[in-house]
Amino acid sequence: MDNYAQALYALKRQKLAVERTLGARSTEECVVASRWVSAWQKLVQAKLERSPGAPVAQSRYVDHRTGRLLH
Repeated sequence: MDNYAQALYALKRQKLAVERTLGARSTEECVVASRWVSAWQKLVQAKLERSPGAPVAQSRYVDHRTGRLLH
């Protein structure tokens, strides 16, 4: 499976985690689901950055001097 297919799978999982966060019935459930969202987002980003021929896009969420993701 190539990086784009893996990123698509991770993106779908992230979407499910977001839906789970929005539908959480308790604070604890919301916190756990939001951690999953964060983890899946990091995986999607990593897969897309490692894909060959990936364009180097300018993003307002990345500090381009250090290459770190801004939160």
